[in-house]
Amino acid sequence: MATTSCDVAIVGAGLGGCFLALLLGRRGQNVVVIEQGPSVPSAGADFLKPPGLRVLARHGLADLVGRHGLRRDLIRYYHDGDPIQDCRFPDGGFLIRPYRELVELIYTSCAMEGVEFWFDASIADIAVVERQVEELTLSDGRRLRAGVVIGADGTKSAVRQALGIEQRTMPYERLLMRVATVPLSASVAQLNRLYFSSEGWLTYLYPLNRDQARVFVGLPPEDDKEIFQDGIPALLDELKKFVTESSDAFNALQPATWQRIKVSAMRVDAYHQGNAALLGSAAFACHPMTGMGMSYTLHDAEILADVICAAGDDRDLLDRLLSARYEPRREVHRQLIDYGDALAASFRNRTAYLAAFRPELHVHGVTAAPEPMPALQPT
Repeated sequence: MATTSCDVAIVGAGLGGCFLALLLGRRGQNVVVIEQGPSVPSAGADFLKPPGLRVLARHGLADLVGRHGLRRDLIRYYHDGDPIQDCRFPDGGFLIRPYRELVELIYTSCAMEGVEFWFDASIADIAVVERQVEELTLSDGRRLRAGVVIGADGTKSAVRQALGIEQRTMPYERLLMRVATVPLSASVAQLNRLYFSSEGWLTYLYPLNRDQARVFVGLPPEDDKEIFQDGIPALLDELKKFVTESSDAFNALQPATWQRIKVSAMRVDAYHQGNAALLGSAAFACHPMTGMGMSYTLHDAEILADVICAAGDDRDLLDRLLSARYEPRREVHRQLIDYGDALAASFRNRTAYLAAFRPELHVHGVTAAPEPMPALQPT
């Protein structure tokens, strides 16, 4: 079977992979996106916080993304039923948009820039020669050679494994998460509310659109079988102990279908090697309590696009630029992961949680997203 060549191959068609493909396609790069599923992924967060919205605005996408989304400027936190903290988001607040809708918008924009997508395309082999990715082989026999390879293929990234970059995963063993989509109730339409209990439970309720809401329930793993396998009434009994201002949502929980989610933090020792780099959850994962994962990934993609275009066909320059500009993102992500760890470890205790809580990290992130840096010149 013939080998296809391109400037950039991106493995993974989630938000980070699609957004990077769009930025590169706009700048004349020949981009191929490889996605193992039949379409863009549907699983992901529904929030874009201000840093991510600013990235989209810099590229003329803010209106497109926000057109049918819901804007919110406040999240209220409760502990054992008492309101303990309001987190306010100025300047237009944050955006709620179902993850799949968001990715499909970016994907549709990619088509106008000539980006090629290969769906139902799983990786069979990645040839790495002298720390450079030379060729990707798909399970159907197709081969792809690219000047740059980006692994945006999730926590089990085939690109990361081929590069030999080790990951360190820390499951949040004291907390198991379940999520359901239910009809929207008046209290959820009014305000995003996140409830904690000293018994180790949490519940987050927020509107997904004008008709539906998302409900997250976190609970100690030892309670999961009794609650979710032996009957929803036991769930309602537990929620009534600490969910005080969203009781109108309880009736919708009984017929709901609950999906189990494993939540872990993940760190890796390097974000690139030679002509290949990692993006999104192939590179890092933080606790969803931070609400910043997608915003950071959008900024990461912006940096990668600048680096790739500045390097051109010079692989040595690409390696230097990735080291100088992209590897420092590991420290920014480390701080966010550490913050998520602190929230997950303290939410049972009201005093400890309030001491750990930092509103500015929910609003602005670890650092405000800077304007793209000018290109380094070859040496």
